Amino acid sequence: MPSVTLPSAVTSPTPAPIAGGTVARPDPLAVTRAGSGFKPVDTYGMQQDISRALRLGADVPGRVQDGPTCGLYALGMAMDLWDSRDARNAAPLVQSSDVTRWDSHSRPEDSPRRLLDVARQKGFTFQGEMFRASQLASLARQFGYTATTKSNVQLKDLHAALDKGQPVLVPFDVDDVGNPGLFKGTRAHWCVVEGHFRKDGVEYVVATHGWTGNEYVWRADELLASNANLKVSDFPGAPADISRTLGGKAVVLSPGARQ
Repeated sequence: MPSVTLPSAVTSPTPAPIAGGTVARPDPLAVTRAGSGFKPVDTYGMQQDISRALRLGADVPGRVQDGPTCGLYALGMAMDLWDSRDARNAAPLVQSSDVTRWDSHSRPEDSPRRLLDVARQKGFTFQGEMFRASQLASLARQFGYTATTKSNVQLKDLHAALDKGQPVLVPFDVDDVGNPGLFKGTRAHWCVVEGHFRKDGVEYVVATHGWTGNEYVWRADELLASNANLKVSDFPGAPADISRTLGGKAVVLSPGARQ
Protein backbone atom coordinates (compact mmCIF):
# COMPACT_ATOMS: atom_id res chain seq x y z
CA MET A 1 0.00 0.00 0.00
CA PRO A 2 1.20 3.56 -0.57
CA SER A 3 1.84 5.97 2.27
CA VAL A 4 -1.28 7.17 4.02
CA THR A 5 -2.11 10.61 5.38
CA LEU A 6 -2.60 10.54 9.13
CA PRO A 7 -3.95 13.08 11.59
CA SER A 8 -1.40 15.21 13.40
CA ALA A 9 -0.01 13.74 16.60
CA VAL A 10 -0.66 17.09 18.26
CA THR A 11 -3.90 18.39 16.81
CA SER A 12 -5.87 15.13 16.86
CA PRO A 13 -6.63 14.36 20.52
CA THR A 14 -8.51 11.15 19.76
CA PRO A 15 -7.75 8.32 17.31
CA ALA A 16 -9.30 8.91 13.89
CA PRO A 17 -10.47 6.30 11.35
CA ILE A 18 -8.73 6.11 7.99
CA ALA A 19 -9.35 4.12 4.82
CA GLY A 20 -10.02 0.46 5.45
CA GLY A 21 -11.33 0.99 8.97
CA THR A 22 -7.90 1.12 10.59
CA VAL A 23 -7.55 3.60 13.44
CA ALA A 24 -4.56 5.92 13.40
CA ARG A 25 -2.93 6.13 16.82
CA PRO A 26 -0.05 8.63 16.64
CA ASP A 27 2.65 8.01 19.18
CA PRO A 28 2.14 10.21 22.26
CA LEU A 29 5.91 10.72 22.34
CA ALA A 30 5.85 12.45 18.94
CA VAL A 31 4.75 15.93 19.95
CA THR A 32 7.82 18.08 19.33
CA ARG A 33 7.65 20.14 16.14
CA ALA A 34 11.15 21.64 16.02
CA GLY A 35 12.86 20.04 13.05
CA SER A 36 12.09 19.13 9.47
CA GLY A 37 10.52 16.38 7.42
CA PHE A 38 11.11 15.01 3.95
CA LYS A 39 8.88 15.31 0.92
CA PRO A 40 6.51 12.29 0.84
CA VAL A 41 7.28 9.73 -1.86
CA ASP A 42 4.95 9.80 -4.84
CA THR A 43 4.11 6.12 -5.24
CA TYR A 44 2.32 6.50 -8.58
CA GLY A 45 3.55 3.75 -10.87
CA MET A 46 5.28 1.88 -8.02
CA GLN A 47 2.61 -0.66 -7.11
CA GLN A 48 4.27 -3.61 -8.83
CA ASP A 49 7.62 -2.70 -7.26
CA ILE A 50 6.04 -2.44 -3.81
CA SER A 51 4.21 -5.76 -4.15
CA ARG A 52 7.33 -7.52 -5.37
CA ALA A 53 9.44 -6.04 -2.56
CA LEU A 54 6.99 -7.31 0.04
CA ARG A 55 6.74 -10.71 -1.59
CA LEU A 56 10.51 -11.16 -1.65
CA GLY A 57 11.16 -9.52 1.70
CA ALA A 58 9.37 -9.67 5.04
CA ASP A 59 5.72 -8.61 4.69
CA VAL A 60 4.75 -8.43 8.36
CA PRO A 61 1.13 -8.43 9.58
CA GLY A 62 0.11 -5.03 10.94
CA ARG A 63 -0.50 -4.05 14.54
CA VAL A 64 -1.78 -0.70 15.83
CA GLN A 65 -0.18 0.52 19.04
CA ASP A 66 -1.80 1.99 22.12
CA GLY A 67 0.35 4.32 24.21
CA PRO A 68 4.09 5.03 23.85
CA THR A 69 4.68 1.43 22.79
CA CYS A 70 5.90 1.68 19.18
CA GLY A 71 8.94 -0.56 19.71
CA LEU A 72 6.90 -3.30 21.33
CA TYR A 73 4.29 -3.28 18.58
CA ALA A 74 7.01 -3.26 15.92
CA LEU A 75 8.50 -6.32 17.59
CA GLY A 76 5.06 -7.93 17.75
CA MET A 77 4.57 -7.42 14.00
CA ALA A 78 7.88 -9.11 13.24
CA MET A 79 6.99 -11.98 15.58
CA ASP A 80 3.65 -12.39 13.79
CA LEU A 81 5.49 -12.89 10.51
CA TRP A 82 7.61 -15.71 11.88
CA ASP A 83 4.61 -17.24 13.64
CA SER A 84 2.72 -17.29 10.32
CA ARG A 85 5.61 -19.24 8.80
CA ASP A 86 6.01 -21.67 11.69
CA ALA A 87 3.54 -21.89 14.58
CA ARG A 88 6.35 -22.87 16.96
CA ASN A 89 7.40 -19.21 16.95
CA ALA A 90 5.75 -17.12 19.66
CA ALA A 91 3.20 -14.42 18.81
CA PRO A 92 2.47 -12.74 22.16
CA LEU A 93 0.23 -9.73 22.65
CA VAL A 94 1.85 -6.50 23.77
CA GLN A 95 -0.58 -5.74 26.61
CA SER A 96 -3.86 -6.92 28.11
CA SER A 97 -5.96 -4.30 26.30
CA ASP A 98 -5.02 -5.97 23.01
CA VAL A 99 -7.48 -8.75 23.80
CA THR A 100 -10.38 -6.45 22.93
CA ARG A 101 -8.69 -4.26 20.28
CA TRP A 102 -9.18 -5.92 16.88
CA ASP A 103 -6.45 -3.86 15.21
CA SER A 104 -3.82 -4.60 17.87
CA HIS A 105 -2.88 -8.01 16.44
CA SER A 106 -3.65 -10.31 13.53
CA ARG A 107 -2.44 -13.65 14.89
CA PRO A 108 -4.02 -15.49 17.83
CA GLU A 109 -1.94 -15.05 20.97
CA ASP A 110 -0.04 -18.22 21.82
CA SER A 111 1.66 -17.18 25.03
CA PRO A 112 0.29 -16.08 28.40
CA ARG A 113 3.19 -13.62 28.67
CA ARG A 114 2.84 -10.11 27.31
CA LEU A 115 5.68 -8.09 25.79
CA LEU A 116 5.01 -5.05 27.98
CA ASP A 117 4.90 -7.10 31.19
CA VAL A 118 8.19 -8.85 30.46
CA ALA A 119 9.85 -5.58 29.42
CA ARG A 120 8.80 -4.03 32.73
CA GLN A 121 10.00 -7.04 34.71
CA LYS A 122 13.40 -6.75 33.05
CA GLY A 123 13.59 -3.04 33.78
CA PHE A 124 13.60 -2.15 30.09
CA THR A 125 10.64 0.25 30.22
CA PHE A 126 8.10 2.08 32.37
CA GLN A 127 5.22 2.91 30.03
CA GLY A 128 6.23 0.83 27.01
CA GLU A 129 8.86 3.17 25.58
CA MET A 130 11.98 1.40 24.26
CA PHE A 131 14.96 3.74 23.96
CA ARG A 132 17.65 1.03 23.82
CA ALA A 133 17.89 -1.16 20.72
CA SER A 134 19.90 -3.73 22.66
CA GLN A 135 17.05 -4.15 25.15
CA LEU A 136 14.47 -4.59 22.39
CA ALA A 137 16.67 -7.36 21.00
CA SER A 138 17.03 -8.87 24.47
CA LEU A 139 13.25 -8.83 24.89
CA ALA A 140 12.86 -10.77 21.64
CA ARG A 141 15.25 -13.41 22.96
CA GLN A 142 13.05 -13.84 26.04
CA PHE A 143 10.45 -15.25 23.64
CA GLY A 144 12.79 -17.65 21.85
CA TYR A 145 13.91 -15.48 18.94
CA THR A 146 17.33 -14.68 17.59
CA ALA A 147 17.78 -10.91 17.52
CA THR A 148 20.88 -9.11 16.29
CA THR A 149 21.57 -5.45 17.03
CA LYS A 150 23.26 -3.55 14.21
CA SER A 151 25.30 -0.39 14.75
CA ASN A 152 26.01 2.27 12.14
CA VAL A 153 23.35 0.62 10.02
CA GLN A 154 23.70 1.07 6.28
CA LEU A 155 21.66 0.19 3.21
CA LYS A 156 23.69 -2.98 2.70
CA ASP A 157 22.62 -4.17 6.17
CA LEU A 158 18.95 -3.71 5.29
CA HIS A 159 19.42 -5.52 1.98
CA ALA A 160 21.28 -8.42 3.61
CA ALA A 161 18.48 -9.07 6.09
CA LEU A 162 15.53 -8.45 3.79
CA ASP A 163 16.97 -10.65 1.04
CA LYS A 164 16.83 -13.48 3.59
CA GLY A 165 13.21 -12.62 4.46
CA GLN A 166 14.20 -11.15 7.85
CA PRO A 167 12.33 -8.04 9.08
CA VAL A 168 14.45 -5.16 10.37
CA LEU A 169 13.31 -2.97 13.27
CA VAL A 170 14.60 0.55 12.74
CA PRO A 171 14.23 3.58 15.05
CA PHE A 172 13.76 6.96 13.35
CA ASP A 173 12.27 10.42 13.88
CA VAL A 174 8.63 10.44 12.77
CA ASP A 175 6.89 13.48 11.32
CA ASP A 176 3.22 14.39 11.74
CA VAL A 177 2.04 12.09 8.94
CA GLY A 178 4.10 9.03 9.86
CA ASN A 179 7.12 9.53 7.60
CA PRO A 180 10.80 10.04 8.49
CA GLY A 181 12.01 13.45 9.59
CA LEU A 182 14.93 15.15 11.27
CA PHE A 183 14.07 16.17 14.83
CA LYS A 184 17.33 15.16 16.57
CA GLY A 185 15.56 12.28 18.34
CA THR A 186 12.77 14.23 20.02
CA ARG A 187 10.20 12.34 17.91
CA ALA A 188 11.91 8.94 18.14
CA HIS A 189 9.74 6.08 16.88
CA TRP A 190 10.15 2.47 15.71
CA CYS A 191 9.24 0.95 12.35
CA VAL A 192 9.63 -2.44 10.69
CA VAL A 193 11.37 -2.39 7.32
CA GLU A 194 9.76 -5.08 5.18
CA GLY A 195 11.22 -4.77 1.70
CA HIS A 196 13.36 -2.75 -0.69
CA PHE A 197 13.47 -1.88 -4.36
CA ARG A 198 15.27 0.41 -6.77
CA LYS A 199 13.47 2.61 -9.26
CA ASP A 200 14.86 5.28 -11.58
CA GLY A 201 18.18 5.12 -9.78
CA VAL A 202 16.71 5.68 -6.31
CA GLU A 203 16.67 3.13 -3.48
CA TYR A 204 13.38 2.79 -1.61
CA VAL A 205 12.20 0.80 1.40
CA VAL A 206 8.73 -0.43 2.27
CA ALA A 207 8.02 -0.20 5.99
CA THR A 208 5.23 -0.21 8.53
CA HIS A 209 4.78 1.03 12.09
CA GLY A 210 2.27 1.12 14.89
CA TRP A 211 0.34 4.25 13.92
CA THR A 212 -1.69 2.27 11.39
CA GLY A 213 -0.01 -1.08 10.70
CA ASN A 214 -0.19 -0.16 6.99
CA GLU A 215 2.67 0.12 4.51
CA TYR A 216 4.71 3.27 3.87
CA VAL A 217 7.24 3.85 1.09
CA TRP A 218 10.30 5.95 1.84
CA ARG A 219 13.59 6.82 0.22
CA ALA A 220 16.14 4.58 1.89
CA ASP A 221 18.65 7.40 2.32
CA GLU A 222 16.05 9.53 4.13
CA LEU A 223 15.15 6.75 6.57
CA LEU A 224 18.84 6.16 7.29
CA ALA A 225 19.43 9.90 7.76
CA SER A 226 16.52 10.02 10.21
CA ASN A 227 17.92 6.99 12.03
CA ALA A 228 21.40 8.53 12.26
CA ASN A 229 20.06 11.85 13.61
CA LEU A 230 18.68 10.32 16.82
CA LYS A 231 20.65 12.09 19.51
CA VAL A 232 18.55 13.49 22.36
CA SER A 233 15.31 12.83 24.23
CA ASP A 234 13.50 14.64 27.01
CA PHE A 235 11.10 11.77 27.73
CA PRO A 236 11.13 10.88 31.46
CA GLY A 237 13.34 7.88 32.06
CA ALA A 238 14.97 7.96 28.63
CA PRO A 239 18.72 8.31 28.27
CA ALA A 240 19.57 11.97 27.71
CA ASP A 241 21.96 10.88 24.96
CA ILE A 242 20.18 8.39 22.71
CA SER A 243 22.90 8.57 20.07
CA ARG A 244 24.47 5.62 21.89
CA THR A 245 21.29 3.59 22.35
CA LEU A 246 19.19 4.32 19.24
CA GLY A 247 21.16 6.45 16.79
CA GLY A 248 22.42 4.36 13.89
CA LYS A 249 20.94 1.19 15.41
CA ALA A 250 18.66 -1.50 14.01
CA VAL A 251 17.46 -4.92 15.18
CA VAL A 252 17.21 -7.90 12.83
CA LEU A 253 14.74 -10.54 13.97
CA SER A 254 14.89 -14.22 13.01
CA PRO A 255 13.62 -17.45 14.56
CA GLY A 256 15.52 -19.10 17.40
CA ALA A 257 18.04 -21.91 17.02
CA ARG A 258 15.28 -24.51 17.46
CA GLN A 259 13.91 -23.51 14.06
